[in-house]
Amino acid sequence: MRVPTFSQYSQGLNLMQEQTASLQRTQLQLTSGLRIMKPSDDPSGAVKVLNLNANIGMIDQFTRNSSVAQATLSQQDSVLGNINDSLQRIRELTVQGMSPTNHDSARNDIALEIDQRYKELLSLTNTRDANGEYLFAGGAGDIVPFLDNGTSVSYQGDQTSRELQIGDGAKVSVRDNGDQLFMQIPGGDGNVQVKAGINNHGSLLVGEFSSNPNFVPGTYTITFTAGASGQPMNYTVTDSATPTPNTVASGIYRDGQSLAFGGVQMALTGPPAAGDTVSVQTAQAQSLFDTVKGIGTALRTVSGSASNQSSMQNLMAQGLGNLDQALNAVNNQRAAVGARLNSVDNMDGINADFKLQMTTLKSGTQDLDFAEAISKFNQQMASLQAAQEAYAKTTQLSLFKYL
Repeated sequence: MRVPTFSQYSQGLNLMQEQTASLQRTQLQLTSGLRIMKPSDDPSGAVKVLNLNANIGMIDQFTRNSSVAQATLSQQDSVLGNINDSLQRIRELTVQGMSPTNHDSARNDIALEIDQRYKELLSLTNTRDANGEYLFAGGAGDIVPFLDNGTSVSYQGDQTSRELQIGDGAKVSVRDNGDQLFMQIPGGDGNVQVKAGINNHGSLLVGEFSSNPNFVPGTYTITFTAGASGQPMNYTVTDSATPTPNTVASGIYRDGQSLAFGGVQMALTGPPAAGDTVSVQTAQAQSLFDTVKGIGTALRTVSGSASNQSSMQNLMAQGLGNLDQALNAVNNQRAAVGARLNSVDNMDGINADFKLQMTTLKSGTQDLDFAEAISKFNQQMASLQAAQEAYAKTTQLSLFKYL
């Protein structure tokens, strides 16, 4: 059977082209350092690499989010620290202003510094982060959270918090609801608050007070009435039942005594006038700004009569208690922010370990074994050279060459 010369040439050329293509592919692998250059090189391996790349990209996004969270939370911690310093200074001024030796002018000077601290607090609570968003506006980062209309401060943000995802199923809050933090601070001791009546005419002062778990939430009124001729003042404690309040406790008032009823205990000093009252109720939410402004207003009260002096002292004492609650709220928030920062740091470490695992697995799937590839390259080069030499000799076979 005759073998056509053209068929021999074609087979030889096809063989050399295939060997050249294999050699070039191996050469490209050596140049890139990758075993899988295109999906057809290893379909299952290519799919695996795509999935690993997606996971690595997701981890990289988590890492970027963690960097943003760390910066924002660190700034929030710094701002809260400054707020704490301002409140501590206001507390010092409040204690100083409560001294009975102060004249009206001295208290007015103290009130002026408290006014400056008030403005400082308003500025701090309206702090922006690096992206220009307000730290304490909740989810509404582009809205000024606290506005002073001249008489009070209102909250303009929303009731949510801004969260960033820093891991698979892990989120961290980076922007908080300022209403909850600065506008909803419990007054008194956090459970109850005790206030002398604003229309009292005597010199009654409310001292320290506390409550225990036996306290039944509600509103109670202590009313003082004159005793018989030459006898001490009497007191009666009633609840807020309607239409007729119930009498909870009653007795004889003695200056400096500790009065207790229904799970509440308080120290009262000074002589009340007949008809004077003291209210006891479940702690109500207090605005940090109203507390500070109220202290400034109390300091500007003209002492004049003994009843004015007592009213000022009672208002200052209430303000001092509310300040302590505000300080507790700020410090609790700082602790929460610190816990979040620790969480971000821990998640960063977890993400770094996970990325290392994914990168190692990807390398084992996609990267080239150079020793094997170089050996394969040399074999392919030798095969190609042999094929070229065989082709050259084959193409020279002709009877005319020997005639």
